[in-house]
Amino acid sequence: MTETTLRAAPQTEAVEYARRLAARTMRTWALMEREELVTAIVAELVANAVRHAGTALELRLLRSPGRVRVEVRDRAAQMPRMTVPGPLDESHRGLFIVDRFATSWGADPVSGGKVVWAEVTI
Repeated sequence: MTETTLRAAPQTEAVEYARRLAARTMRTWALMEREELVTAIVAELVANAVRHAGTALELRLLRSPGRVRVEVRDRAAQMPRMTVPGPLDESHRGLFIVDRFATSWGADPVSGGKVVWAEVTI
């Protein structure tokens, strides 16, 4: 298994840092055909952590045979829930996008917070 990690403060800049790290990692792993999917998932999960948890966060990208796993850990106990946005809604699209792009996704409570994760088949 190969892994990349980013720790960030709950600031909007964290989304761009995470997106760049994901793109660079996918290129390093020679997975350019999945770069767009993974960077979109990373951006949505990190943005949700910044917006809703408001705590320090950790992004992990893990590569194992057949998949890339994106994990975002924060210190908030509240679990995410997906809503289906209306055609004119400008927000509440994050997990809807993740659900469309990921092979699978979920959230697990952990000591001191939660981990929201998504997997993409490679």
